[in-house]
Amino acid sequence: MKAPALPQVHLKPGELIICQEPSLIVTVLGSCVSVTMFHRRSRIAAICHAMLPEPKSHVDAEEEPCRYRYVSEVLPEMCGYFTQAGVKADQVEVKLFGGGNVISMAEESPSERWIGSTNVRRAREVLRDAGFTIRASNVGGTDGRKILFNTATGEVMHKHLGYQRTRKQP
Repeated sequence: MKAPALPQVHLKPGELIICQEPSLIVTVLGSCVSVTMFHRRSRIAAICHAMLPEPKSHVDAEEEPCRYRYVSEVLPEMCGYFTQAGVKADQVEVKLFGGGNVISMAEESPSERWIGSTNVRRAREVLRDAGFTIRASNVGGTDGRKILFNTATGEVMHKHLGYQRTRKQP
């Protein structure tokens, strides 16, 4: 007997999903990062799709519809949810994806020029400072990624979305 298919949910840029219902959450990343969190015993699952490392001003951070765009805003909220639910940081499976160097900001310093690299660096800092350990990651490079997060198991599948090169046959 075949298991029933999970309902599929598309996670858009700047969104956060926290749930206990089994589903398959799908998102596509370029320079953005996605962090998944999963606690096996409680079956709490969370995933975000953050676009930028941090807001340029405090006003941007307070705008409710916009704040999940930022790594520095969405990750503390995710970590806090698990902590408030009584889950210890070392019991949460944390995975980090994306951060491809697909968008350059030429006016920035060389260390901040690539949004993808800056997003990854900021995500690692925020998670480390909150006491959470990244158990798996697939970040960087120049490709985008398609992410599928199974909220029933915590499993994450990912596929690189690079340019397809075709060979001409003589």
